[in-house]
Amino acid sequence: KKFAIRCSPNKITAVVTIFRRRTVKNSYNFWPAATRAVLLDISWNRTYDVDARSANVTSNMKDMSLNERQKSGRLITTTPSTIVGAALERIKFTINPKFMDGLSVIKVSSKGTLVPRIVTISNDLFTLFISRDKMKAGEESLKNRIQYRGYKAYSKIVNTVVGHSVQTNRDIRVIDVADILFVQSGFIGSRKLEACKFRFDRRRVVSIFHNDMKSIDFIVEEEEDRVSLLKAIRAIRDTYHASKAKLGRERKLLRYIWYDTDWNKSGKIGQSEFLHLLARINVYIKRELACKLFSNAVSEHKGDVAPRDPEMSFNQCIDILRKIKHEQFNGNEMRDYIFDRVFGIGRDEVTAEEFLNKFLHSTQKEFDATIDDVKQIFSELNSMEVLRASHEVDIIQENHDTIDRLLFEEYLTAPRNDLYDPKKQAFDPFSLDEPISHYWISASHNTYLTGDQLKSTSSVEMYVLALQSGCKCLELDCWDDTIADAPVVYHGYTLTSKIPFQDIISVVKFYIESNPTGLPIILSLENHCSPLYQRTMALILTNTLKSMLYVPGECHVLPSPNELIGKVIIKGKRPPEKEDIEAMVMSPELFGQERTVIDKISAQPITITVEALAKLTLLSGVSFKDFLCSMKLPCTDMHSFSETKIAKVLKCPENAALWREYNRDHMSRTYPSGSRVDSSNTKPCLAWALGCQLVSLNFQTYDSSMVINDGRFRENGGCGYIRKPNSLLSANNESQELGEQITLNIRVLSGTCLPKPMAEKVGDIIDPYVVIRLHDLSLGYTSDAMSGSLPKDLLDTAGWKTKAVRDNGYCPQWNSGVFSFIVKAPDVAMVSFYVIDADAGFLDDTMCKVAIPVSCLRQGYRSVNFYDRCNSQHGPFEFASILVEVQMKPVLQPELT
Repeated sequence: KKFAIRCSPNKITAVVTIFRRRTVKNSYNFWPAATRAVLLDISWNRTYDVDARSANVTSNMKDMSLNERQKSGRLITTTPSTIVGAALERIKFTINPKFMDGLSVIKVSSKGTLVPRIVTISNDLFTLFISRDKMKAGEESLKNRIQYRGYKAYSKIVNTVVGHSVQTNRDIRVIDVADILFVQSGFIGSRKLEACKFRFDRRRVVSIFHNDMKSIDFIVEEEEDRVSLLKAIRAIRDTYHASKAKLGRERKLLRYIWYDTDWNKSGKIGQSEFLHLLARINVYIKRELACKLFSNAVSEHKGDVAPRDPEMSFNQCIDILRKIKHEQFNGNEMRDYIFDRVFGIGRDEVTAEEFLNKFLHSTQKEFDATIDDVKQIFSELNSMEVLRASHEVDIIQENHDTIDRLLFEEYLTAPRNDLYDPKKQAFDPFSLDEPISHYWISASHNTYLTGDQLKSTSSVEMYVLALQSGCKCLELDCWDDTIADAPVVYHGYTLTSKIPFQDIISVVKFYIESNPTGLPIILSLENHCSPLYQRTMALILTNTLKSMLYVPGECHVLPSPNELIGKVIIKGKRPPEKEDIEAMVMSPELFGQERTVIDKISAQPITITVEALAKLTLLSGVSFKDFLCSMKLPCTDMHSFSETKIAKVLKCPENAALWREYNRDHMSRTYPSGSRVDSSNTKPCLAWALGCQLVSLNFQTYDSSMVINDGRFRENGGCGYIRKPNSLLSANNESQELGEQITLNIRVLSGTCLPKPMAEKVGDIIDPYVVIRLHDLSLGYTSDAMSGSLPKDLLDTAGWKTKAVRDNGYCPQWNSGVFSFIVKAPDVAMVSFYVIDADAGFLDDTMCKVAIPVSCLRQGYRSVNFYDRCNSQHGPFEFASILVEVQMKPVLQPELT
């Protein structure tokens, strides 16, 4: 080995040259400890300001030929060089080398069988492989396993890329670090593990959840390996998410898809691969033009490519995308329109003072922003890797006093410029010192179900996913199982499957152990068990949760969330009473077995809770008669209302105000009507407006109501507890208004990096349009015509949509007119954004959706960032956003033009 070191006053660039090919085989472990410390800060093809005591090294391993990588033995992937890659390289010394050589595990298949597999972490730490045999360099190439014949052959391979199975004889599964949602171990927490037909030690289980809540589960024989693997995956994931903010949105997208596009894993892409890349990111240009752009890019670097098999580098691809984007809008991109409008035409840079006064203060209405805030913003922006031309991409700006148009565009799409106020999204522990009756709490209905209310499977996995998405109230319908001689959870008198009560409590225990500072979890027990099994339930709760279980004493005021950190609260729910049976009545079109189910439920006797379980219960469900009587009850007594019963209660005009008053010191839970056998949901805004704390929804159905729920509970750090607005807590709100009415004006400008429907990797290039809906509350709470469902005038939903942009999901521009809404109840109203693909002759497909509380909106030019059904930004949802212009004003002022 040889070091050639070039020193300058502030920089040291160290170049490692490996002369003998045989040294590559153990390229990392070969180095002495002192040299290895230098390699930790490795960053491919970049120059950094560094301390004189350390040096950054550029390795030529990424430039090795495929044949050389095959001879090296170690799995060396070809992910493009980025700041994220450098960050992962710095933690590489903490990763056990055996994981990069391949670790033998026992995988649990979807059919419940146990099969031997090899888990391999790629050399650059970006990718996780699960294969039948040990992976060697070059074997990750899809071309080595499948003969591709254009897009048709690729589309026939079901989910061939990141996060999904590859339908080949090699049976290799690939998971990108960006797709990992979370990893758990030590308990049964997925459907595959539940379905396993063989006995195994659950303490050795590792489950990785990724891509739209899919899991891969395997058993690690050695405890030391299991612990090391967990630490490795978590360290890689945490490092990735901590460093990705320094990477431009579009460059991050190309990094994510490059592995899928580079079929032969050469580190570069050929012409057919380039055409697939354009289709993957939803860019349409004529094939002849695309081939010409590719040829021109390759011809400029003839010395770097083989003439018979021309290929293009990552930076060359960036050049082409910049040209396509620039020429598509004749040099007038949306960022240029906004830049010229705010700072003046003909300028290419803006100073910190101008950015503060003309943009943040005057345009964005961020009057609390200071010059120090702007300097911090400029420092972060100038340290980012962005989608520049190839001769600029690896140069970090040294002048932090200005930003150019490209960095201004990065700011517009950055989380700091989110339409959802980042201050409202931040966790505020000081807001959690009031009684829990003062909070909206994220709650789930029939948490155990994976689908409909009659025939679907019950699974502990649903509890895992609900907890991971921020849910703090879980429902358990508890019944006797004399065959298993233990309490079980399922939807009684239906064909839904059963799961052990013990398994659910174990899931809760492990979640709290992983999140010891988390806010309290409420277990809503629907108790249908006999006294014998109730005592078993109490024993399971006590022995499993131990100090995590909150055992109430005498209580005159409900405790605060901060007083219950790391605790589990038990809510006792009595079986349905005669007046509540209407909640279970099926709609007229249902018949036969469903009707029999309701008749059986109606005939059930009342279950009396045994003392052992009653003394663990803080919140006790009691029947409702009227709110005047209910206000005299102890603060620990609470009511549950079905969707249908809410409508009946609100027939009386005075009940809305009385309900709010009751909910200041007591708790209320609402849930969807029993007629919703498809597990659909009711809109939660009305129940929130009444002050109800536990507005339970079917989390397994990701409909518009769940989008609204996710948007609401993204506030306060996604902790699951949000303090209700003062209008619901104040005893002096005689007008019953939920905030001052406002006019909300929204203009949709452009989009960035939009995915295909269902985040698919292949398919037609999308024709996106945007739908905006306001979910508001009408002023009145009465209705003359009650039809068994919610009164029509209680909820007010208004909507607008843009025109579709044809064949462009990469950088569409709508620049729509102004969509205007009158918001009557800003304290509870929500606005939702849907990006939809226009299909001629077919149902349009929704690609992205998100909801934001009106009380959390910000004015100006703002970015709307999208989330997946796990309420997280992973995979394609890391990059997708739209840019909007928002103005808000009191409703009495003249409308803006």
